[in-house]
Amino acid sequence: MALAWEKVKRNHGSAGIDAGTITEFEANKEFYLDLRYRQLREGTYQPKPGKRGEMAKSGGGVRKLGIPAGMERGCQQALVQGMEPIVEPHFENCSCGDRKGRSPHEALRKVWQELNAGHGWGVDADLRAFFDTSSQDKLVDLIAEEISDGRVLHLIWARLRAGAIEGEYWQPTLTGVPQGAVASPLWSNSFLTPCDRAMTAAGFRLTRWADAVRHIT
Repeated sequence: MALAWEKVKRNHGSAGIDAGTITEFEANKEFYLDLRYRQLREGTYQPKPGKRGEMAKSGGGVRKLGIPAGMERGCQQALVQGMEPIVEPHFENCSCGDRKGRSPHEALRKVWQELNAGHGWGVDADLRAFFDTSSQDKLVDLIAEEISDGRVLHLIWARLRAGAIEGEYWQPTLTGVPQGAVASPLWSNSFLTPCDRAMTAAGFRLTRWADAVRHIT
């Protein structure tokens, strides 16, 4: 939890529904870290809903964001730190989106290498409304193939179903993953790995990457 909080602090994330700031939390850091640690150990921690935000898309429309509350970021970051060494080795090399040591520039280099190798035809495809519509059941099933700890799976479910505050009202989140959440990139790559494997096995020279909208830490 302490390591997770240091990473959250460095990223200077914006406030969620609790309106808590990095400075306010830092002033009582030891108390809050101990409280969240005990809640996680005892299984009593309940994630707060995300704060609904919107970001305009370059091609029209908006992206719906779920901005996590202050210490919720720390809990998610701690979860990612525990999950990443387990699930990351199972991701495919064609996946360049939101992974350590990977970037859109690497994806572009890979495409350029494929073109220079004589593969002259390409298809540019996008996953429409992925963060809003992907199956939460399927996501948890895929994670459970690598992580069997029921406490971790329960925490993931609680985060996915925490909902979002839009205006003054709570809205359920029965599908998708919260775009803007710390754990969303890792969970999204877990969800899309079977697609990566299937397309690679079918002979396609796939390069998958994430666009310029980053998650909010």
